[in-house]
This record gives sequence, C-alpha cells and structure tokens, in this order.
Amino acid sequence: MTMGCNALLAALARAHDEVAAFGFHLSKVCLAVIVFSFSAEVVARYFFNAPLWWANEVVSYALCIGAFLAMPEVTRQHGHIAVTFLPEMLSARPRAVLESIIHLVGFLACAAIAWMSLTQNIAQYVRDVRIIAAVEPIPQVYISAWITYGFLSSALYFLRHLSRRAQQVTAVESIRM
Repeated sequence: MTMGCNALLAALARAHDEVAAFGFHLSKVCLAVIVFSFSAEVVARYFFNAPLWWANEVVSYALCIGAFLAMPEVTRQHGHIAVTFLPEMLSARPRAVLESIIHLVGFLACAAIAWMSLTQNIAQYVRDVRIIAAVEPIPQVYISAWITYGFLSSALYFLRHLSRRAQQVTAVESIRM
C-alpha cells in the first residue's frame, strides 16, 4: 500500500515539476511579447506618429500572466530572494529547523493567497466581471486565474520543500541512533 502511494506521489511530483517548467518557458514567451509590444509601440508612436491601441493592454496582461507562470518554477528552484546570513551562521540542526519554519510560513502564506484569489476568481466568473479593453471587454477571470495558479503551485512547492526537509531531519536522526 505504501509503495503504491509513494509511486503515485512521485508521479504527481514529476507532473507538477513538468507543468512548472512548461509554465516557466511560457513566461519567457510573455516576456518576448512584452518586449515586442513596447518596441512596436515606440516605433509606431515616435516614427510614424500612430500609437498602437493594443500595446499597453497586451503588456499588462502578459506581465501578469508571465509573472505568475514563472513563480512556481522559481519557488521550486529556491530562486526567490532570501536573506541567508542567519541560516549560514547556524549549525546543521538549528538551520534545518529554521528552514522548515520558513517553508511552513511560505506554504501557509501562498495557500492563503491562493484561496483568496480563487474565491475572487469564482466571484468574477459568477458576476461576469469584465476588464474594459480597447476593442472588446474580456472576462477578468482570464487574467486573474493566473494569480491563483502561481500561488497554489508555489504553495505546493513550499509543502514539498517542507516534506523533503522533514525527511532529511528524520534520516539524520535515525543515523545518530
């Protein structure tokens, strides 16, 4: 029973990693779209005196989507900004405890934000809230759902980091016995 459960969890973890990596690559596409849109806007506005009506909206949407697509992979790789002088000063056991606390707080914060964002996504969908756009208003949930994805996936990574840290501490404790 435990082997089957472990195999299932490992498969889910691999799938989570693949989705996060794919999302990170899509976030690079969003960045390219931002660069292209801003560049086209500058050329159109200053060289042809014909500003592009769509550029600012495309940049806004791509920035939101790209940031929250990249967030899980950054969390997976521990790529977030960190002040490390305190953990580096500690010995192995206190460092492990501190890192576990940090992972727990990260999980709780990201899970809470994901939950709040999800409730807003549902409300936006139910009320058919739309973003006023240059051409046609679009449902706001099309953009805000990426916020929920980013925080939920990052929460899962913090939980996975916490679990991995707990397994490492348990392994060290069993070696000492």
